[in-house]
Amino acid sequence: MISHPRNRRPGSLRILCECAPDYGVTAEQCLSGTGLKLADLYDSGNKITITQEFAAIANFLNLTETRHGIGIEIGRRIKPEVLGIWGYALLTSPTPRVSITTAIKYYELSFLIAPMDLQEVGDEGHLIFDVSSLPSQIRKFILERHLTVLLNFTSTMIPQMMAEPVIFRTTEYTPDFAATLEAELGLTVVPDADTNTVVMPRKLLDEPLPQHNPEVLAVCLKQCENLQSQIAQNSWSARTHDAILAELHGSPTLQSIAQTLDTSERTLTRRLAEEKTTFRTLLLRARLAVAHELLTTTTLSVSNIAWRAGYAEPSSFIRAFKKEYGTAPGQLARTSPKQ
Repeated sequence: MISHPRNRRPGSLRILCECAPDYGVTAEQCLSGTGLKLADLYDSGNKITITQEFAAIANFLNLTETRHGIGIEIGRRIKPEVLGIWGYALLTSPTPRVSITTAIKYYELSFLIAPMDLQEVGDEGHLIFDVSSLPSQIRKFILERHLTVLLNFTSTMIPQMMAEPVIFRTTEYTPDFAATLEAELGLTVVPDADTNTVVMPRKLLDEPLPQHNPEVLAVCLKQCENLQSQIAQNSWSARTHDAILAELHGSPTLQSIAQTLDTSERTLTRRLAEEKTTFRTLLLRARLAVAHELLTTTTLSVSNIAWRAGYAEPSSFIRAFKKEYGTAPGQLARTSPKQ
């Protein structure tokens, strides 16, 4: 299961702000306290954080009537053509299996908030949405929106699936929530203690898709790869990692790296936490990455490399290296051709 995207494109939040006036809420009210302006959502090069989108959705829900189905109504505004290159990659895939795995791989380019996974169990395909780390207030809204877009895509790509019973297992089950999903989306909703899962016949995963175009798909995938690389390079984790590598000859600290990135220690710590990591973790990975390079390109001993990587004891270095790379440093050194 992939984790939340660190930085997101603003498309899904832009659609929410465009829909908000229909519910008596202004875009400015949605964005209150997020540090964002409406114009930021129309800048194709701009990125937002997951916490900013969480906050905007919570603002919106706090100002609307309490009822199920709002996520479905807004989800119906998210058409394939507004999902950009990610959407076209899904539509031009050869099979639903490829389409789903592409959606997961390039998740950071999508409207998705709940991390998604595909599992195959017997004769069933399980599409799982992980809402466990989402604020409880927005979970049903997110599930409604995700399910609506999924079924809109499905009806376009594999209409025969809609003739089969589609079951949705959910940790968020209430009779009213289930009734809304059944009435509006045609799902059979059942409670589940652990996951939020769309259950479909496994055989449908390999059905040919009518809009498959190998040439268009290849172009889409190349652009998706480039866009996702740009997002990753702009993340706080990537910037911190690069700054650590540049200072690794000395003793990089949280304070020194924060100064390099022109931010405070507190802000840097918070930004890294939003991306599910810490300064200590990135420092460890940077040191081990340098050690990996030395092991594969030099004849230095493991003890010498451990010292260069900042370890007082080779045994500690060996344990950390094996945990990170799945092999002992000595074994890697012996099997790597040296220049």
